[in-house]
Amino acid sequence: MKIVKLLVLACCALLIALPLGSTLAQTPTPNTYGILTSTPQADGAIYHVVQAGENLWVISNAYGIPGSEIMVLNGNSPEAEEVYIGQVLLIRRANTPTPTSNVTPTPIPTTPQPTVFVPSRTPIPTKTPLPTPTPTQPPSTAQILFGDSQKVGLTMAAISLVGLVLVITFGFLKKPR
Repeated sequence: MKIVKLLVLACCALLIALPLGSTLAQTPTPNTYGILTSTPQADGAIYHVVQAGENLWVISNAYGIPGSEIMVLNGNSPEAEEVYIGQVLLIRRANTPTPTSNVTPTPIPTTPQPTVFVPSRTPIPTKTPLPTPTPTQPPSTAQILFGDSQKVGLTMAAISLVGLVLVITFGFLKKPR
């Protein structure tokens, strides 16, 4: 029984120390839905063929644009959500090429002119005062402890898990007398 108590205490200490000491880097992962996104065509347009198991929400998240925008591009109502297997969806329209002029302007020769001296309006140059640093108070203990909501949430989840393990271990596994 002493081994079980030591094991439970070691698990509790590990679960409490893990969320407080680690910072989880959250990097956005594009397209975690298993969809093969289409590459743009030569004119810049993107078309997507709906496969089995795909819906508008998953497709819109994979391409990073709202589903209502996809539906409007395809001539549907923005509130529509139905897509069908084999349906070709327009995700992005083709880029319109901008016309460029092939005419090069003929440079106009300039005649050198004498530089005219214009006196400044300010008779004596003035100095602009430099900004002074503003003192900032260090964060309080409460701001340090509860400022990161992710750490607070993970800590609360760990404490709840420890409580659940303790209830299961000592509440249900009592030896009958």
